[in-house]
This record gives sequence, structure tokens and C-alpha cells, in this order.
Amino acid sequence: MKIRMIVALLALFIALPSAVWAGERGYFGFGFSLDAEGFFWNPTLRAVKIDKVAPKSPAALAGLLPGDDVIEVAGRVVAGAKGKEIQVHIEKDIGESVQMKVRHANGETVVLTLVATARTW
Repeated sequence: MKIRMIVALLALFIALPSAVWAGERGYFGFGFSLDAEGFFWNPTLRAVKIDKVAPKSPAALAGLLPGDDVIEVAGRVVAGAKGKEIQVHIEKDIGESVQMKVRHANGETVVLTLVATARTW
């Protein structure tokens, strides 16, 4: 069963202002789509593509671009991983960072470090 989901991290991880979160959950400012199979609550990932990058967000400042293919998150290869395994590495408190290896549309592969910030509404 193939699942195609478009998930905005803003909606998924930062639904409320960060002050409401006990650990002050951080904001990276990007949305992505998944190509996955299996059960929707923990699918096996085939691919993750960046759909949106908020201007002046930690993602934009790190060099993440719409259309980028995510290859690794925190050293964990995305293809073949379970969704929740990757989600754990993306959910960060303010000030914490995550490394992502991505392939830009021009074929260049880069490792980016994103630092979670407070979301200002």
C-alpha cells in the first residue's frame, strides 16, 4: 500500500506557540512529503522530499530548498526507515540541532545543520 502524505512540520510539531510546550519544542520551518508504504501511523519510508521552506527560518538559513530529497536525518538513512524512527530525530527543543543530508535539484549532495528556534507568531 503506497501512501503519499504532505506534512507541514509547522502543523505537526508546532501546532501551539512554543511557550505552551513543556520542553519548548523548536521550529525548523519546512514541510515535506513522504513516499511510503505500510500502516499510516508508522510507514516504511521510500523517499522524503522538501515541499516548503519558510523564509528566514532555520531551514532556509541552513540552505534547505524546496525540491530537496532528504537522504539522511541525524545519520539515519531515510529510505527503508520507519517513519517514527526519523520523527524522533526531527523533534527538537529550542537550541538543539539536527543534521540532514540532502540532494539538491542540481544533483549536489550536502550535509546541513538546522538549529531549532522559537516560533514567533
